[in-house]
Amino acid sequence: MIKTTLPTFETSLDEKTKKLVTVDKEIVVTIDTSLFAEQRWEANFPHNAKNETLFAYIERMRDEGKIDTVHVLSHLKALYCFLEGDDIADFKSFCQLFNTVDGKRLALLVEKIKAVFEIILDSATTDSKN
Repeated sequence: MIKTTLPTFETSLDEKTKKLVTVDKEIVVTIDTSLFAEQRWEANFPHNAKNETLFAYIERMRDEGKIDTVHVLSHLKALYCFLEGDDIADFKSFCQLFNTVDGKRLALLVEKIKAVFEIILDSATTDSKN
């Protein structure tokens, strides 16, 4: 397994100024390319899993060139299946770690997704379903 970090954020209310304060953070995660990633894919996203394997899904997205901010939720589904970490309880809490409103933070996330997918695809062979 490979350790890395993901860019996240934390927002709080400054009680004195009554303004939101957002602080950039990073969470430590482990990339798990074992068969358990495929099991998480099938358990959490059965609609997608009935059509293709997790590895085929990310390779198809990469080949289509759609690793961008518009398609970030689709990419988070795949990323979630490969990651383990103390800050990742379930898919909902995983998605809530990221800010899709702030273009700068979203761009950082997209770049990290690209990098992680390259690591994953370089370490595994894709085997599509039907």
